[in-house]
Amino acid sequence: MNNFLLMSLSTLLSVVACKTETAEEAFKACEAAEKAYNDASEKDADKLFEDAKTAFAQFFAAHINTPFAQKIFAETRWVRRLNQNQLETVIGNVKDETFKQSADYLNAADRVKYMKASAVGNPFVNIVSRDTTGVEVQLSDIVGKGKYILIDFWASWCPDCRKEMPSLITLYDKFKGDKFDIVGYSLDRKAEVWKKGINDLLIPWPQMSDLEYWTSEGAKRYAVQWIPMTVLISPDGKIIARGLSVGELEEKLKGLLQ
Repeated sequence: MNNFLLMSLSTLLSVVACKTETAEEAFKACEAAEKAYNDASEKDADKLFEDAKTAFAQFFAAHINTPFAQKIFAETRWVRRLNQNQLETVIGNVKDETFKQSADYLNAADRVKYMKASAVGNPFVNIVSRDTTGVEVQLSDIVGKGKYILIDFWASWCPDCRKEMPSLITLYDKFKGDKFDIVGYSLDRKAEVWKKGINDLLIPWPQMSDLEYWTSEGAKRYAVQWIPMTVLISPDGKIIARGLSVGELEEKLKGLLQ
């Protein structure tokens, strides 16, 4: 049996095991699903990522009222990776009134709200932040002014962002003008590191950040689950796409602009 089949079998067993009686047993199975994803080849990663999300979503949905699951909920990055339906199901299953008052529950509930507000088809969500000189800027200063605007969520510490940036710059050079522009929103934590990343990568478009990492206002308002992540907004301020790769963006913009 090849490695992919072994990983897929492991993930399938993990999803089933998440329904076992105790939270501790279920979590061990979900850890196996995470390991299958972490060990995956690039070719198989997307599928195993979705499998691991399913495993964690089922674990939390079944066990969120236990202290053990609540501790994991507070600590794991997989909460941020759950989609709207998965997270909404987990939140809906919470019966523990004490947990409902916790920051972890309230943040997750806010996340569901932001996921809905920033979904495709809705008006853009404004962000108030700072540019690289410290001056306050707003997304509304740029969006809804007759151009397609791409928000690029990134960070200088993000290897995938750095890897993708040259291709995004090439796309920008191809389509920039009176119909298209990009604004960057960084999840960096230190201004000097953020500015160095901009300079090193030769990023030409305007930038904004509040230097608050994953708790930054922009990341929260657009329910950013990973980076790089893009949001495309129409000239009249409607969200028309989320999470497109550079290749997908190019095809989208060809259809819109050419």
